[in-house]
Amino acid sequence: MNKITIFQQSYRFFLFALCAFFLIACKNTSLNDTLYPFSLNDEKIASSPVKKITVAHVNFNAPSKKYLRDEQGKIDNYVKKQLKDSGYEIASNALFQQAWRKAIRQYGQPYDSYTSQINQRAFMRVMYTVLQEIKQNSNIDAIVFTDLIERQVSFSNGSSRTARWDGVSRKPKIKGAGTGVSQGFDWMQTVPAVSILVTIYHVDGQRLFQSAGGIEITRMIDPHRGNGRFVRRENIFSSPNHISQGVALALHPFAVMDDYPKSPEE
Repeated sequence: MNKITIFQQSYRFFLFALCAFFLIACKNTSLNDTLYPFSLNDEKIASSPVKKITVAHVNFNAPSKKYLRDEQGKIDNYVKKQLKDSGYEIASNALFQQAWRKAIRQYGQPYDSYTSQINQRAFMRVMYTVLQEIKQNSNIDAIVFTDLIERQVSFSNGSSRTARWDGVSRKPKIKGAGTGVSQGFDWMQTVPAVSILVTIYHVDGQRLFQSAGGIEITRMIDPHRGNGRFVRRENIFSSPNHISQGVALALHPFAVMDDYPKSPEE
């Protein structure tokens, strides 16, 4: 009888340890259903390996909002570091800037600030001319475009209160010394959040890669206004860890992220 009891206890302990192991494994896997569906041109990269790259000073799409443009250089430095750590050689973008200025004098500015629209025909002509210029006058293999874009997100119900987008989870920030938010606060409203959209083109015009990673929420809660309201944060990019995570997500797998979270399909 004692032998059976000991065996049962040992078996239960084994099952408990096994379950704990799988729970930890699942936790480390970091399942995330908001990951951006990256695209990678494996064939082109295999046939024309990319070694030397430059980071463009302009967006691939419409310019970022003004308050984000002021932070573009800071984010680009994280991009350059991540790419360099992954074995890529980072070239100065002086040639790109020179070719860009020359091309827009010839074809016109692709972006109309009055209508907030891109002239696709002008953009394609400018891009083609710039890529040809770089291909003929340098040994740069590819151009990296880093667009800071806004997403509209909301915080989840329940005690955890997190917003999830483009592979990241962020909790709300509270302004001042407030310790909580009133029960009447409207958690259903959406707020802007910043992601980095990375687009990489080979100098021959083929797109090599595109993906995005979430960085930070641009609003915080001011609990002293009625039931509380969202207000603009003064220093949005104050967390190096959040920036590094967003950049790493946006560059994977062009630059492999070691702890890249898994999607539900995997």
